[in-house]
Amino acid sequence: MVNMKLPTLFLLSFAGAALAGSKCKPDPPPFSTFPRRIIYDPPAGKRASYPRHVELRDGTLLVTSSVIGGDFLNNRNSSFPVFESKDGGVHWKWISNITDQVNGWGMSAQPALLELSKPLGGFKPGTILFSGNSWSENGTRIDLYASTDRARTWQFVSHVAEGGRPNTTNGATPIWEPFLLEYDDELIVYYSDQRDPKHGQKLAHQRSKDLRNWGPLVNDVRYDEYLARPGMTVVAKIETIDKWILVHEFPVGNSSSYGVNYPVYYRIADEPTKFDSAPGIPIVIDGKLAPNASPYVVWSPAGGPNGTIVVSDADRSEIYTNRFGGDPDKWEMHAIEQPAAYSRALHIFRKHPEHLMVLGGATFDEGGPDELSLSVYDLKEILKTRIHPA
Repeated sequence: MVNMKLPTLFLLSFAGAALAGSKCKPDPPPFSTFPRRIIYDPPAGKRASYPRHVELRDGTLLVTSSVIGGDFLNNRNSSFPVFESKDGGVHWKWISNITDQVNGWGMSAQPALLELSKPLGGFKPGTILFSGNSWSENGTRIDLYASTDRARTWQFVSHVAEGGRPNTTNGATPIWEPFLLEYDDELIVYYSDQRDPKHGQKLAHQRSKDLRNWGPLVNDVRYDEYLARPGMTVVAKIETIDKWILVHEFPVGNSSSYGVNYPVYYRIADEPTKFDSAPGIPIVIDGKLAPNASPYVVWSPAGGPNGTIVVSDADRSEIYTNRFGGDPDKWEMHAIEQPAAYSRALHIFRKHPEHLMVLGGATFDEGGPDELSLSVYDLKEILKTRIHPA
């Protein structure tokens, strides 16, 4: 359980030793670019992991993450702290905890956030939706919560889906890793699904018009080989070509591709509900290097006539870009300083679409940084320098 003395525990200082070399540096201007800054340094023995965020209509940023200790699969009886920034990520304050209100299992892992742009399910525009994975020895549940007061309080809305207890072994039946998208007057919840006996794991989604009743499961990514385990859906729209991109990791048993065991693949479709018929394409840089594990994708109008697709992975601090609408031969690799992290998140700011936020926490295995941190970059400057893998 996160220590409940949060107003004290979560006092955030950006001038101290938490940022190497920053002790005498002034704060950057609001809504500017800046190198790595700490949002939250968890208590000893805990790690902030799998961060997620949303930018509200007025430019306010909200960030949350899992707070884990020890074994990832034993992260029970926990909650998600929520932090707020009103100046583009320069300063942060803790505002609430998202807790399990119905299962008695804790809110264990894999958060997702979204702000409604239209009325849906009796909730007004501006309502903030949250989904996460609540689990115990009794099962895994992807649940939906809502906040009507800018993330200060939360109310349970519905169970989206339920699976078996948390277990990554093929043949077990849990569900994982929700991702939220508002589309066509519905909410789509994407997730990873081990319940289909034909697949070790597949990617799927369900849709709702009222946030309480969920339509049938629709497949997004599945492969004939049982050992294939596509995971960790993230979806973005490529505005210039009016198409949608889905990224996922793609482990296949003990095999590897380009020296990695969880290569990053993507699919491009005309609608975000029709990825199942699109081909899966690996991201490969110069025919030599593949990103590995827990990808995230965003699109920016900056960078050229097609804008820029930006992807992050778990293994490297670098990012990967494509300025040609997802052409498989046009991926590039660029250096940034924000460290590698498990399921690092990306964001393009509404009013500053050339600004790229990179949000990270701990690595999957212990040994890396434990804190929740972010950097904001000028994407156009990043694109000027490309790394060519050896």
